[in-house]
Amino acid sequence: MEKLNAVTARLTAENQIQIGRWTQYAINDQLPFNAMWCVIPPGGSSRRDCHDEVELAVVVDGAADFETPDDPAQAAGRTEASQGTAILLNGNEAHVIHNRSATEPLVLLSVYWLPETARTETRT
Repeated sequence: MEKLNAVTARLTAENQIQIGRWTQYAINDQLPFNAMWCVIPPGGSSRRDCHDEVELAVVVDGAADFETPDDPAQAAGRTEASQGTAILLNGNEAHVIHNRSATEPLVLLSVYWLPETARTETRT
C-alpha cells in the first residue's frame, strides 16, 4: 500500500497552476494511466489546455468551474463542480478550470490516458 497525498506532493508551476505529476511516486510504473495533482490558487484559473488524452478530473477539495471554450453547447457558461465531483473531458476537448473560491485553493486529481492505449490494454 502506498499513500498518495496532494498536500505532501512535490508541486511545480505549469499552466498558471501548481502540478504534482505522479511520476514522483514509485507506484507510477504500475498504473495503466497517468495522473497528477492540480492546485489552483484562490480566484485563479488554469490556462486553456487541449491534449489527445481523455481526462477524468476529480475535485478533491474546493469548488471549480470547468469551461470548454470550443463547445458551442456550453457558450452560455461553465459547468460547476463541487468537492467529490468528477468531470470527464474527451480527448482534444479544450478546457479551462477556474477556482470558484476567492480564499481557498482548489485541489483536483487529474487521471488521463490515450483512448487507443486503454482499448488495447483491455483486449489483452
